[in-house]
Amino acid sequence: MAERDREKWDRKYRENPVLSDERPPCRWLEEYIPEEHENSIALDVACGTGRNTLWLARHGWYVDAVDISSVALDILKERAEQEDLNERIASRLADLDRFEAPRSDYDLIVKTNYLDRPLIADLQTRVRPGGYFIVDTYLDHPENERETFQSDFLLQAAELPLLFADWEILAYEEYPNEEETHRMMKAGIVAQKLSTLSIEE
Repeated sequence: MAERDREKWDRKYRENPVLSDERPPCRWLEEYIPEEHENSIALDVACGTGRNTLWLARHGWYVDAVDISSVALDILKERAEQEDLNERIASRLADLDRFEAPRSDYDLIVKTNYLDRPLIADLQTRVRPGGYFIVDTYLDHPENERETFQSDFLLQAAELPLLFADWEILAYEEYPNEEETHRMMKAGIVAQKLSTLSIEE
């Protein structure tokens, strides 16, 4: 566990109640993933308090929800219990720098607001043929109002489609996120693994 990162995110969730507010899921889920996907299995990476996890569980998915913050996961567990969704959600405290997905046959992987290129490459092998991968995170862009991000943790323009060159790209967009405190440019992709690719590739 990256102790410094864990402490940082635990502190952020404790000191910034707005981070714990219920929010809608990533828009790519609502627009491109069939809502009723009974008993399919998803992985929500850097899940936070579970905006994507809860949406999926409400629509019949089983979800492995992974985050570095125990505070965020406690909030997710409480909300899941209130909605009687605990049996559909397996929360996992993990250092994502060393994370190994527990399965190799996910129907969907969601990864938002967190960039780790080697992890994306590894997780691509954990999606079954025909399954989906959604990435939505921040771009390195001159219009960004927040300057605290290190460039290594920001996407470059048109980078995401290159990372999914062997997948069918259902949607890709670079867009301004106006809902946050600081205006930031983001990029999002919805990709489907081609059925001709094997899990080992």
